[in-house]
Amino acid sequence: MKEQLILLAVIIFSISFKVCGQDSLISRYYELSYGTQPNMESAAESIISSSSLVFDLVNAPIEKMQNRPLRFLARLTNYSFLQLYAGGMLYGTVMHEQFGHFSRAREFRLPLELQYNFPGLGGDFLFPVDQKVPALQRQIVVGAGLEATSFLAYRAVQSMYENDYSGSYVGLYLLAGKLIEGALTSQMDISPFLEDANQYYSRNSRLSRNPTPNDPLAYILALTESYGYYDDFIDPESIWVQQFDDMTIYTQNEFIHDQNRRLKRAFLLSALDPALLSFLHGTFAYFVQGSTFIKPLMFRIKDVSFMPSIRANYGELGAENYFDLFLKIPNLPFLNVYYRSGGNMIHKLWGAGLEIKSFRINQLLLNCQLDYWKNERLDNNNFNILMKGRYSFDKNPFSISLALANKSEGLLMGKPYAKGFYGYIGMGVQLQYQKN
Repeated sequence: MKEQLILLAVIIFSISFKVCGQDSLISRYYELSYGTQPNMESAAESIISSSSLVFDLVNAPIEKMQNRPLRFLARLTNYSFLQLYAGGMLYGTVMHEQFGHFSRAREFRLPLELQYNFPGLGGDFLFPVDQKVPALQRQIVVGAGLEATSFLAYRAVQSMYENDYSGSYVGLYLLAGKLIEGALTSQMDISPFLEDANQYYSRNSRLSRNPTPNDPLAYILALTESYGYYDDFIDPESIWVQQFDDMTIYTQNEFIHDQNRRLKRAFLLSALDPALLSFLHGTFAYFVQGSTFIKPLMFRIKDVSFMPSIRANYGELGAENYFDLFLKIPNLPFLNVYYRSGGNMIHKLWGAGLEIKSFRINQLLLNCQLDYWKNERLDNNNFNILMKGRYSFDKNPFSISLALANKSEGLLMGKPYAKGFYGYIGMGVQLQYQKN
C-alpha cells in the first residue's frame, strides 16, 4: 500500500474528461492497478496511463490557443517539464527505486532503506547485507532498479503499437531510461572499478553510507560471488564483499571483465531499438504540428504490420536481451512474440514468449501471456501463464480488470521470482479525443 500512496502522490489522475469533435474520434484507455510483489508490472502500466492522462488533459487547452509562438512555448513546457523532467526523473526514479530495488527486497524480506534526492529527483538505497543472505537474492535486488526501468519502457512500447493511434509524446522519459541508464551503466561504475579499484572506492561518496557499491558493480560482484570466485577472500562475519586495502584483487578475475563486455553489448543492442523511430516521430509531430496522437511507424508486408524491438535486463545469470516482435494482423488480436537470450561465460539462459492482447467477447476484453525459458545452470524448464480480463460497463466509460497468473521459480522481467500464483486488480476509464 505504501508504494501505491507514493505513486498516487506523484501523479494526477482524472476520471471524467472528454474532448469530442465532429471528426473521427480516438479512444484512449487509462488504468490504475495494483499487484503482488514485486509490483513492477501493474506499477509500470499505472505510471504510463497516469502520465499519459496528465499530458492529454494539459494539452487540450494548449491547442485552443490562437497565438502560435505562445502555443509552441506551451507545448514545449508540457513536453519538457511534465514528461521529461517530472516524468523522466520523477516517475523514472520512483519506478527504479520504489518498484525496483525496494519491491524486490520486500519480496525476499530483506532490509532496504530508500533515499530520494528532491528536487534533483535522484535516488539511492541503503542495503546492509551479511553472508546469511543468498548471493542470488542480493544479485536480483541490486539489478531490480534497471529491471523496473526496462519493464516500464517495454510496456510503453507495447501500448504504443497495440493501438491504431498512440500518444505522440509517449516514451521520451522512457527513452531516457532505456538509453541513458543503460549506456552509463558500464561507464560510471564498472569501467572505473576495473581501471583502478582503489581509486573507485575512495572517490565513490555513496560508499560512505552504503556498504554495497553502485547498482551495476554490485550486480556483477554479487553475480561473481554466486559463482564462488570470492570464497577465498570473503570475510563471512562482515558485510558482503570485504574491502581490502588493495582492491586490485577483484580486477584479476576474468569473470568480471567478461560480464562488463556482456553488459555493454546488451545495452548497445537496446540502444539500437527500431521502436525508437516512433518516439522521434512523435516528438517531431507534436512540436511542429501539435499532433497529440500519431499512427505508430510499422513495417508492412501486404496487410500485416510489424515492428521489432529490443530490451536489456540484468538476469539471474548475467546481462540478457529480449528480442520482441509486435504484430498486427487483420481480424486477429494484437500479438507480441519474443526470444530471450543471455547469461555469462559459463552458463546461458534462453527462452521465448507470446502475448495476445485485446481478444474481445462482448464487453469482456481478454489478454493471454505464455512464457518458457531454460536456465542452463540449474537445467530448469521454467514457465509463466497469465490471463487478464477487462470488463467494460454498458454505456459507461469505466471498467474493472483482473489478472491471474502462475509461474515456476525463476527470473522473468517484471514478475515475482518465486513460483506460484500472483495477480493484479485495477480500474480504468475509456475517454475519447478528436484525432488531430
